[in-house]
Amino acid sequence: MPPKQIKNCDVIGEIGSGGMAVIYKAVQNSLNRPVAIKELKSDFTNDPQVVARFIREATALAALQHENIIHIYDFFKEDGNFRMVMEFVEGIDLFDLLEKVTLLPPDIGLVIGQAVCSALEYAHYRGIVHRDIKPSNIIISRKGEVKLMDFGIARDENLGDLTRPGTSLGTPAYMSPEQIMGVKIDFRSDIFSFGVVLYQMLTGMKPFSEGGGKSIMHKILNAEFTRPRKLNPNMPRRLERIILKCMAKEPDDRYTSTGDLRREIESCLSRRVKMNYSGRIVTYLFHKGLVEGDEARTFVQPKVLEESDLIREDENLPPALSVKMIGAIQAILGCSLLLWILTVNMVAGPGNEAAAAVASGPPGALKVVAWPWAKIYIDGAYVETTPVARSFSLSPGIHEVVLKNPHFETVTDKVLIEPAGVLKRKYTMVRIGP
Repeated sequence: MPPKQIKNCDVIGEIGSGGMAVIYKAVQNSLNRPVAIKELKSDFTNDPQVVARFIREATALAALQHENIIHIYDFFKEDGNFRMVMEFVEGIDLFDLLEKVTLLPPDIGLVIGQAVCSALEYAHYRGIVHRDIKPSNIIISRKGEVKLMDFGIARDENLGDLTRPGTSLGTPAYMSPEQIMGVKIDFRSDIFSFGVVLYQMLTGMKPFSEGGGKSIMHKILNAEFTRPRKLNPNMPRRLERIILKCMAKEPDDRYTSTGDLRREIESCLSRRVKMNYSGRIVTYLFHKGLVEGDEARTFVQPKVLEESDLIREDENLPPALSVKMIGAIQAILGCSLLLWILTVNMVAGPGNEAAAAVASGPPGALKVVAWPWAKIYIDGAYVETTPVARSFSLSPGIHEVVLKNPHFETVTDKVLIEPAGVLKRKYTMVRIGP
């Protein structure tokens, strides 16, 4: 049972519980505002090292006043209990968001990444390494704010290290190689973990997972991971390069500062997102049914919420064909038709009427759209990997189309191409396994 009152706060109820602490939602009566109260569990109040970490977290948060870091309002010991009074954020953490949507559009991943990176840059400049960057420690508010939280195992370079040499702390799937080895770490360890989170946001999968007789930690130290664009071809190549540099196994091969990383992400963002970043997140949450229309319209103009290009983006669909692109496709088809006519006329010269009769009409075209991506084989021959803007010119008749992706079931289809016709086929790949 949660307490009814903590200091000058009325407790509403429990909203979360971890290994060493429980979190309550409360109302701070003196200022009439909602707050979160983090309380060290009674099982650990007599453990000097755990108590020292809890106090260290409060001290670290007090030194970090940044818009993308959860604020602390108070810290005290009351009736043998250690408690922090913190900012309450109404929203959803990134872990739960990914559980609902699997993967995020590149724009949203970049906006969230920029905010987290900005928070890390601020902390790193002050000598604090978070050491536990993961989706559940990133919360997204209903106003489109992004906050980094839980500095419970953070390392403050200005204070003594509470971790014994050779000991590793963190969440295995997001730990850096040097973190796993238990050696002294610096800000570059957070950059590796941040890269893992970016990878997961934009592919829907963790780069390292259990399986194949090897542990996650062994894979982080020794194995390579699938390149992100193989899992999500909609990801810009530049964004893939950012992820790969963050996740370099050697710290010296990563970004030389968190500021450099932030500037690289912001450069990508400036080319892709032209609206207020918080508004872009609210728009996404609205499209996913996580924010009601009336609430969304208090932050974003209705015409933006209804913009078709943003709706397609938030459904992870490729951009709609523009008039210019349609014209280019028509020009290509026109050239193909002209080339076919010239070829027939050359073959059907004097005395070669039989050869001309073999032709059954001008070629048609096949347009293939596959989600998330696939290698396209037509009549047994590899032609290209989706997403692809062009259509494939085919002779009239029945053709076999095969789509292959190592992570999804192979798709086989028979298509009928009519003379001078354009056929569009959409396929959704089915993931292999659970």
